[in-house]
Amino acid sequence: MTKQEMRTDATKKAILKFAEEEFSEKGLYGCRVDEIARKANVNKALIYRHFGNKESLYKEVLVRVYTRLGDLEEQVINLQTDYELKLKDLVHIYFQFLYDNPSFVRMVMWENLHGAKSFKERGVAETKNPILHELGRIIQEARLRSGVPESIDSDQLILTLIACSFNYFSNMNTLNIIVGKDLMLAENREKRIQATTEMLLAYLKARQ
Repeated sequence: MTKQEMRTDATKKAILKFAEEEFSEKGLYGCRVDEIARKANVNKALIYRHFGNKESLYKEVLVRVYTRLGDLEEQVINLQTDYELKLKDLVHIYFQFLYDNPSFVRMVMWENLHGAKSFKERGVAETKNPILHELGRIIQEARLRSGVPESIDSDQLILTLIACSFNYFSNMNTLNIIVGKDLMLAENREKRIQATTEMLLAYLKARQ
């Protein structure tokens, strides 16, 4: 890679970094390219040269945050062999990912507010998601080892995992007030992980 290519790459990374901050905080329509340019210390015209327009930059950021799910693959493939322990570890990994990636949570919230338009256009839904892939494998293992019937609705298990984990972080501010606790504290997150795991296992075992 030449020096010019290295500078271009560094510039694009800086733009994406600050674009992620702005889009996750303000959404596509509230974000201003001028502010991204100011934070990245680049000329606004350079952003348009690299990414075309604000909508294209937003979609690039959306793909960027979703691609981080793929980074969990190495953790997922090294899980326990017992399906119950594997499920517990999987829930913990997903909770930790959401905790470590608040911009992911906010970007998904913005997409839902706008009908998942960019989510569909860029095919983000097809982005590798090792969490859901491994959950499918856990269901298969439960069927083989514990007699969980084929009729079990795997979609409901997936929806329950998402509802119990993603919604925990996306609704954090109001939930803190409702329960009168700081749910971001490690001890409270751990309680939620335990409750979510027990709920998922109960769903599987109730159908044995």
